[in-house]
Amino acid sequence: MKVADLIELAGFAGASIMLKIDGERATHRWTVLISYPDLDFRYRRDVNRIDQVLGILRNELAKLPGEWSWLDDEIEDLDAFAEHYEELGRRGAIVLVGGDGEQTVRAASPAL
Repeated sequence: MKVADLIELAGFAGASIMLKIDGERATHRWTVLISYPDLDFRYRRDVNRIDQVLGILRNELAKLPGEWSWLDDEIEDLDAFAEHYEELGRRGAIVLVGGDGEQTVRAASPAL
């Protein structure tokens, strides 16, 4: 499974996931946002690493109603996903990734 698959499957189960990489921050660049409108559930947390993001998603989604057994599936592109967005963050970008794809809030500075 890929990160995009996890976000999509969560959406099919009624949860909305938004990940943000924020290049303006020196630490806690990753923001995890989870909402589950049926329960008026909202979760937000800032962390340093993509593995922390994945842990939060697995822990918080599993608490919600529904079938979440697929949450333990291996995420095959986690490192590549993190490298891509963390590079954008190092160049100053702010990017949102969610069920609707990717949205650039602020573009990265050109490579030097």
